[in-house]
Amino acid sequence: LLLAGAPAPAATIRVNTNLQPPPVAEPPALDVRDNAIQLSIDRAIDIAVQRNLGIVIQRYTRVQQHLSLIEALGVYDLNATIDAIANNFSQPAATRFAASQSQEQDLNFGVRQLTPQGGQVSVGWRNSRSKSDIGTTPIFYTSGLTFAFNQPLLRNYGRYANERSLLVAQLNSRLSRQDFALQVIGITQQVVNAYWNLVNAREQLVVAQQSLQLARELHERNKTEVQVGTRAPLDLTQSEAAIATREEGIIQATSMVGDAEDALRQLLNLPFGPLWQTPIVPTSETRVDEKLAINLDESLRAALAQRPELTNQQLQLEQAKRDAEYFRAQLKPTLDLNVSYGYSGLGVGFGDAFSQITGLDFRGWQAQLNFAYPIQNRSARAQSASANVAVDRFQAQYDQERLVIETEVRRAARAVDTAFKSIDAATKAREFQEKNLDAEKKRYENGMSTSFQITQIQDQLTQARSNEVTARVNYQTALAEYYRATGRLLDQA
Repeated sequence: LLLAGAPAPAATIRVNTNLQPPPVAEPPALDVRDNAIQLSIDRAIDIAVQRNLGIVIQRYTRVQQHLSLIEALGVYDLNATIDAIANNFSQPAATRFAASQSQEQDLNFGVRQLTPQGGQVSVGWRNSRSKSDIGTTPIFYTSGLTFAFNQPLLRNYGRYANERSLLVAQLNSRLSRQDFALQVIGITQQVVNAYWNLVNAREQLVVAQQSLQLARELHERNKTEVQVGTRAPLDLTQSEAAIATREEGIIQATSMVGDAEDALRQLLNLPFGPLWQTPIVPTSETRVDEKLAINLDESLRAALAQRPELTNQQLQLEQAKRDAEYFRAQLKPTLDLNVSYGYSGLGVGFGDAFSQITGLDFRGWQAQLNFAYPIQNRSARAQSASANVAVDRFQAQYDQERLVIETEVRRAARAVDTAFKSIDAATKAREFQEKNLDAEKKRYENGMSTSFQITQIQDQLTQARSNEVTARVNYQTALAEYYRATGRLLDQA
């Protein structure tokens, strides 16, 4: 009943009972210079993969799922049995040929094991000592060696019928591997986004500081001109208000830097202490030399081949198809073959009984067929129908996941293109606002503009600078999303 692409049979599965997840990595060695942590994005990703608690937890889950294979392999464990029995009966004798008192001691050995096709092979060695108060031989020994084989011929015949729990465990292990990959990918993307978010926050703080500097320069000029009488005191009030507003912006930008640093520290699982008090300085830059060339068809093929989510759905669909075959086979009647072959011995001493067995003096065999036909078989028919429905459901889920992935790739590719174009637009807007401010300053010097107009244009320049910073960071995060959507984030990180 094994289908093409089915998991490997039990004979090919190798497991390690001593498997243990690696402990959480030691605190990382960080480059601390000038009272700040100098951190590149590659180093941040390396630390997160080693220390992030989400990944650590997923490693434990991976180990548990892998160890479940060992539990499932127990179906093929060789079972050994030893039975020791003693009894003593005393009863009234109905005739002089019936014993009124008897004793018996049994010591039996046996081993049995399941075969891949669902049969069971067993070997048994039985030994008995009997004593009674009748006959000329009050004590005698019996012994026997029996080989037996039981094999289902219809229902429960075949490898999958007996290895289903093992293959389900193997499937769960493969699914947990994909879940682990998803966890690593997700954490990697979070680290990338958190890193560039910190870059954005720090550069936005620089923009806010530049804005404050512009306001202070205007205020100093206004103070000078008010003192000489060429400016009205109202201009001085307006520039003071602008300074207060921009100082508030610096306070907010500083808080955003602290929040971004903490978010990154949490993802890296940095130990509490000095590292949580030391500023983080990103050393990777948001350089955009040229636009990433994207082939949409190739990107879609890569995503369908590498995305763990689709692999998960495919594995579950394959398992559902195997289950459908299994429950379809459960509709068959039961036909079991039982055969046995053995030797026996009897004597006044154990040696006599044993020699008769080794001499193959007394032998016997038995063959038996057991047939049962379920008249209604409602349980098996319902399970088979449910398994067929599950195949259709997992097929629909697979198609749905594929559609989601294809949509994500198209959206991510479009976002990269948009983000790249936004950088150019934001750069031009910033350059225009700088020229606009220079022109307005000249008008202001010639008495053709006001402090209020200068402040407005300064605010527009600040917004343009902020937009340019955001556009460059958005391009980096758009690239990360594109690589995630195509299943290549770990290769590019």
